Amino acid sequence: MRATGERLSPAAAMLMVRQVAHCMDREVNAQNQSLPATLPGWGARFHGVIPPAFPAPVFSIRLPGTKIFTLPDFVESGVLTPDQADALSRSVKARLNVLVGGGTGSGKTSFCNALLQVLASTADRVYVIEDTAELRCDAPNKLGCIINPDYSYQRAVMDAMRMRPDRIVVGEVRDGAALDLLKAWNTGHPGGISTIHANDTRSMLDRLCELIREAVPNLDARDLVARTVEVCVHLKRDPAAKAGRSVTGICRVKGLTPAGAWDLAPLERA
Repeated sequence: MRATGERLSPAAAMLMVRQVAHCMDREVNAQNQSLPATLPGWGARFHGVIPPAFPAPVFSIRLPGTKIFTLPDFVESGVLTPDQADALSRSVKARLNVLVGGGTGSGKTSFCNALLQVLASTADRVYVIEDTAELRCDAPNKLGCIINPDYSYQRAVMDAMRMRPDRIVVGEVRDGAALDLLKAWNTGHPGGISTIHANDTRSMLDRLCELIREAVPNLDARDLVARTVEVCVHLKRDPAAKAGRSVTGICRVKGLTPAGAWDLAPLERA
Protein backbone atom coordinates (compact mmCIF):
# COMPACT_ATOMS: atom_id res chain seq x y z
CA MET A 1 0.00 0.00 0.00
CA ARG A 2 1.08 3.59 -0.56
CA ALA A 3 -0.38 7.04 -0.05
CA THR A 4 -1.52 8.60 -3.34
CA GLY A 5 -2.66 11.97 -2.06
CA GLU A 6 -6.04 11.41 -3.67
CA ARG A 7 -9.22 11.78 -1.63
CA LEU A 8 -12.65 10.24 -2.14
CA SER A 9 -15.65 11.93 -0.56
CA PRO A 10 -18.04 9.86 1.60
CA ALA A 11 -20.77 10.47 -1.00
CA ALA A 12 -18.58 9.13 -3.81
CA ALA A 13 -17.59 6.10 -1.72
CA MET A 14 -21.25 5.39 -0.95
CA LEU A 15 -22.08 5.69 -4.66
CA MET A 16 -19.35 3.15 -5.45
CA VAL A 17 -20.66 0.66 -2.90
CA ARG A 18 -24.27 1.08 -4.02
CA GLN A 19 -23.36 0.73 -7.70
CA VAL A 20 -21.58 -2.56 -7.01
CA ALA A 21 -24.53 -3.73 -4.90
CA HIS A 22 -26.88 -2.90 -7.79
CA CYS A 23 -24.73 -4.90 -10.24
CA MET A 24 -24.82 -7.84 -7.85
CA ASP A 25 -28.60 -7.50 -7.28
CA ARG A 26 -27.93 -6.88 -3.60
CA GLU A 27 -28.88 -4.19 -1.10
CA VAL A 28 -26.72 -2.29 1.38
CA ASN A 29 -28.49 -0.57 4.25
CA ALA A 30 -28.51 -0.39 8.05
CA GLN A 31 -29.52 -4.06 8.19
CA ASN A 32 -26.97 -5.18 5.54
CA GLN A 33 -23.89 -3.03 6.08
CA SER A 34 -21.29 -5.37 4.52
CA LEU A 35 -20.99 -6.12 0.80
CA PRO A 36 -18.59 -8.80 -0.48
CA ALA A 37 -18.65 -8.97 -4.27
CA THR A 38 -16.74 -9.62 -7.47
CA LEU A 39 -16.59 -6.66 -9.84
CA PRO A 40 -18.39 -7.55 -13.09
CA GLY A 41 -16.20 -7.75 -16.17
CA TRP A 42 -13.01 -7.37 -14.15
CA GLY A 43 -13.01 -10.21 -11.65
CA ALA A 44 -11.50 -8.06 -8.90
CA ARG A 45 -12.53 -8.87 -5.34
CA PHE A 46 -14.55 -6.05 -3.78
CA HIS A 47 -15.60 -5.53 -0.17
CA GLY A 48 -17.55 -2.50 0.98
CA VAL A 49 -18.91 -1.54 4.39
CA ILE A 50 -21.23 1.38 5.13
CA PRO A 51 -22.31 3.21 8.32
CA PRO A 52 -23.06 2.61 11.10
CA ALA A 53 -20.32 -0.03 11.03
CA PHE A 54 -17.85 2.71 9.97
CA PRO A 55 -18.16 6.49 10.33
CA ALA A 56 -18.13 6.76 6.52
CA PRO A 57 -18.46 4.26 3.65
CA VAL A 58 -15.25 2.32 2.93
CA PHE A 59 -14.29 -0.28 0.37
CA SER A 60 -11.30 -2.28 -0.78
CA ILE A 61 -10.49 -3.77 -4.18
CA ARG A 62 -8.14 -6.73 -4.57
CA LEU A 63 -6.92 -7.27 -8.11
CA PRO A 64 -7.12 -10.79 -9.55
CA GLY A 65 -3.88 -12.57 -10.28
CA THR A 66 -2.71 -12.34 -13.87
CA LYS A 67 -0.86 -15.66 -13.72
CA ILE A 68 -1.65 -19.02 -12.21
CA PHE A 69 1.49 -20.18 -10.44
CA THR A 70 2.38 -23.87 -10.46
CA LEU A 71 4.34 -25.88 -7.91
CA PRO A 72 7.47 -25.60 -10.12
CA ASP A 73 6.98 -21.80 -10.04
CA PHE A 74 7.01 -21.90 -6.24
CA VAL A 75 10.21 -23.96 -6.37
CA GLU A 76 11.83 -21.45 -8.74
CA SER A 77 10.89 -18.55 -6.45
CA GLY A 78 12.31 -20.33 -3.41
CA VAL A 79 9.01 -20.84 -1.60
CA LEU A 80 9.25 -24.65 -1.92
CA THR A 81 12.09 -27.11 -2.21
CA PRO A 82 11.92 -29.64 -5.06
CA ASP A 83 11.28 -32.41 -2.52
CA GLN A 84 8.39 -30.49 -0.97
CA ALA A 85 6.82 -29.78 -4.37
CA ASP A 86 7.13 -33.44 -5.34
CA ALA A 87 5.62 -34.58 -2.04
CA LEU A 88 2.68 -32.18 -2.44
CA SER A 89 2.06 -33.29 -6.02
CA ARG A 90 2.05 -36.94 -4.93
CA SER A 91 -0.29 -36.09 -2.05
CA VAL A 92 -2.85 -34.47 -4.35
CA LYS A 93 -2.71 -37.34 -6.83
CA ALA A 94 -3.03 -39.84 -3.94
CA ARG A 95 -6.26 -38.07 -2.87
CA LEU A 96 -5.01 -36.84 0.48
CA ASN A 97 -7.00 -34.01 2.09
CA VAL A 98 -4.90 -30.83 2.08
CA LEU A 99 -5.44 -27.79 4.29
CA VAL A 100 -3.59 -24.55 3.43
CA GLY A 101 -3.27 -21.96 6.21
CA GLY A 102 -1.87 -18.51 6.84
CA GLY A 103 -2.78 -14.91 7.48
CA THR A 104 -4.40 -12.40 5.15
CA GLY A 105 -2.23 -11.82 2.09
CA SER A 106 0.03 -14.79 2.77
CA GLY A 107 -0.73 -16.37 -0.61
CA LYS A 108 -3.15 -19.13 0.39
CA THR A 109 -5.30 -18.75 -2.72
CA SER A 110 -2.30 -18.67 -5.09
CA PHE A 111 -0.93 -21.80 -3.43
CA CYS A 112 -4.29 -23.56 -3.68
CA ASN A 113 -4.40 -22.72 -7.37
CA ALA A 114 -1.03 -24.44 -7.81
CA LEU A 115 -2.43 -27.55 -6.10
CA LEU A 116 -5.53 -27.34 -8.28
CA GLN A 117 -3.33 -27.44 -11.37
CA VAL A 118 -2.15 -30.86 -10.18
CA LEU A 119 -5.72 -31.92 -9.41
CA ALA A 120 -6.85 -30.85 -12.89
CA SER A 121 -4.55 -33.46 -14.41
CA THR A 122 -6.77 -36.20 -12.96
CA ALA A 123 -10.12 -37.35 -14.34
CA ASP A 124 -11.94 -36.51 -11.10
CA ARG A 125 -15.19 -34.55 -10.87
CA VAL A 126 -14.44 -31.45 -8.77
CA TYR A 127 -16.92 -29.37 -6.78
CA VAL A 128 -15.54 -25.92 -5.86
CA ILE A 129 -17.21 -23.74 -3.21
CA GLU A 130 -16.13 -20.13 -2.53
CA ASP A 131 -17.57 -16.73 -1.70
CA THR A 132 -15.82 -14.92 -4.56
CA ALA A 133 -14.44 -16.53 -7.69
CA GLU A 134 -10.70 -16.69 -6.99
CA LEU A 135 -9.82 -20.36 -7.30
CA ARG A 136 -8.79 -21.49 -10.77
CA CYS A 137 -9.35 -25.14 -11.53
CA ASP A 138 -9.07 -26.30 -15.14
CA ALA A 139 -10.47 -29.77 -14.48
CA PRO A 140 -12.73 -30.72 -17.42
CA ASN A 141 -15.42 -32.03 -15.05
CA LYS A 142 -15.97 -29.21 -12.56
CA LEU A 143 -18.83 -27.44 -10.81
CA GLY A 144 -18.23 -23.99 -9.30
CA CYS A 145 -20.53 -22.74 -6.53
CA ILE A 146 -20.53 -19.14 -5.21
CA ILE A 147 -22.08 -18.68 -1.78
CA ASN A 148 -24.08 -15.58 -0.79
CA PRO A 149 -26.07 -14.34 2.21
CA ASP A 150 -28.97 -16.58 1.19
CA TYR A 151 -26.80 -19.61 0.40
CA SER A 152 -24.25 -20.48 3.07
CA TYR A 153 -21.06 -22.55 2.99
CA GLN A 154 -22.85 -25.12 5.12
CA ARG A 155 -25.73 -25.41 2.63
CA ALA A 156 -23.29 -25.59 -0.28
CA VAL A 157 -21.33 -28.42 1.33
CA MET A 158 -24.52 -30.32 2.05
CA ASP A 159 -25.73 -29.83 -1.53
CA ALA A 160 -22.35 -30.95 -2.86
CA MET A 161 -23.08 -34.43 -1.56
CA ARG A 162 -25.94 -34.67 -4.08
CA MET A 163 -23.83 -33.60 -7.06
CA ARG A 164 -21.70 -36.77 -7.20
CA PRO A 165 -18.31 -35.07 -6.80
CA ASP A 166 -15.08 -37.01 -6.46
CA ARG A 167 -13.44 -34.10 -4.65
CA ILE A 168 -14.77 -31.12 -2.72
CA VAL A 169 -12.71 -27.92 -2.67
CA VAL A 170 -13.63 -25.03 -0.36
CA GLY A 171 -12.12 -21.59 -0.82
CA GLU A 172 -12.03 -20.93 2.92
CA VAL A 173 -13.46 -22.82 5.87
CA ARG A 174 -14.63 -20.24 8.36
CA ASP A 175 -17.77 -21.39 10.22
CA GLY A 176 -19.79 -24.43 11.26
CA ALA A 177 -19.51 -25.78 7.72
CA ALA A 178 -16.13 -27.12 8.89
CA LEU A 179 -17.93 -30.11 10.40
CA ASP A 180 -19.89 -30.83 7.23
CA LEU A 181 -16.71 -30.50 5.15
CA LEU A 182 -14.80 -32.98 7.31
CA LYS A 183 -17.71 -35.42 7.18
CA ALA A 184 -17.78 -35.15 3.39
CA TRP A 185 -14.03 -35.65 3.08
CA ASN A 186 -14.23 -38.60 5.45
CA THR A 187 -17.18 -40.37 3.78
CA GLY A 188 -16.27 -41.11 0.19
CA HIS A 189 -14.94 -37.75 -1.06
CA PRO A 190 -11.21 -37.75 -0.21
CA GLY A 191 -8.66 -35.53 -1.89
CA GLY A 192 -10.18 -32.17 -0.98
CA ILE A 193 -8.41 -28.84 -0.64
CA SER A 194 -9.35 -25.88 1.55
CA THR A 195 -7.82 -22.84 3.28
CA ILE A 196 -8.02 -21.53 6.82
CA HIS A 197 -6.70 -18.54 8.75
CA ALA A 198 -4.17 -19.60 11.39
CA ASN A 199 -0.66 -18.86 12.68
CA ASP A 200 1.03 -22.25 12.12
CA THR A 201 0.27 -25.84 11.18
CA ARG A 202 -0.85 -26.90 14.66
CA SER A 203 -3.01 -23.79 15.00
CA MET A 204 -4.69 -24.71 11.71
CA LEU A 205 -5.96 -27.94 13.24
CA ASP A 206 -6.89 -26.18 16.50
CA ARG A 207 -8.83 -23.59 14.51
CA LEU A 208 -10.81 -26.32 12.75
CA CYS A 209 -11.81 -27.71 16.12
CA GLU A 210 -12.87 -24.23 17.28
CA LEU A 211 -15.06 -23.75 14.22
CA ILE A 212 -16.71 -27.12 14.80
CA ARG A 213 -17.38 -26.27 18.46
CA GLU A 214 -19.10 -23.08 17.32
CA ALA A 215 -21.62 -25.31 15.53
CA VAL A 216 -21.72 -28.17 18.05
CA PRO A 217 -20.46 -26.86 21.42
CA ASN A 218 -20.14 -30.23 23.18
CA LEU A 219 -18.38 -32.08 20.36
CA ASP A 220 -14.70 -32.95 20.78
CA ALA A 221 -13.61 -32.95 17.15
CA ARG A 222 -9.89 -33.60 17.58
CA ASP A 223 -10.13 -37.26 16.58
CA LEU A 224 -12.25 -36.43 13.50
CA VAL A 225 -9.82 -33.68 12.45
CA ALA A 226 -6.80 -35.95 13.01
CA ARG A 227 -8.36 -38.71 10.89
CA THR A 228 -9.54 -36.45 8.08
CA VAL A 229 -6.99 -33.68 7.47
CA GLU A 230 -3.90 -35.39 6.12
CA VAL A 231 -1.59 -32.59 4.94
CA CYS A 232 -1.14 -29.08 6.37
CA VAL A 233 0.70 -26.30 4.53
CA HIS A 234 1.27 -22.99 6.31
CA LEU A 235 2.46 -19.80 4.62
CA LYS A 236 3.31 -16.33 5.89
CA ARG A 237 4.04 -12.95 4.40
CA ASP A 238 7.80 -12.49 4.24
CA PRO A 239 9.09 -9.20 2.79
CA ALA A 240 12.65 -10.55 2.89
CA ALA A 241 11.78 -13.52 0.65
CA LYS A 242 12.08 -13.37 -3.12
CA ALA A 243 8.39 -14.17 -3.59
CA GLY A 244 7.21 -12.01 -0.69
CA ARG A 245 6.04 -15.09 1.21
CA SER A 246 7.52 -18.23 2.68
CA VAL A 247 6.38 -21.62 3.91
CA THR A 248 6.68 -22.12 7.67
CA GLY A 249 5.67 -25.77 7.62
CA ILE A 250 4.44 -28.62 5.44
CA CYS A 251 3.29 -31.48 7.63
CA ARG A 252 1.73 -34.89 7.31
CA VAL A 253 -0.95 -35.34 9.97
CA LYS A 254 -0.36 -38.81 11.41
CA GLY A 255 -3.06 -38.63 14.08
CA LEU A 256 -2.97 -37.91 17.79
CA THR A 257 -0.26 -38.79 20.28
CA PRO A 258 -1.21 -40.83 23.38
CA ALA A 259 -1.35 -37.50 25.24
CA GLY A 260 -3.86 -36.13 22.74
CA ALA A 261 -1.53 -33.73 20.92
CA TRP A 262 -1.31 -33.46 17.15
CA ASP A 263 1.15 -36.00 15.72
CA LEU A 264 2.82 -34.18 12.81
CA ALA A 265 5.81 -35.03 10.63
CA PRO A 266 7.52 -33.24 7.72
CA LEU A 267 5.61 -34.31 4.62
CA GLU A 268 8.59 -35.35 2.52
CA ARG A 269 9.76 -37.70 5.30
CA ALA A 270 6.37 -38.91 6.52
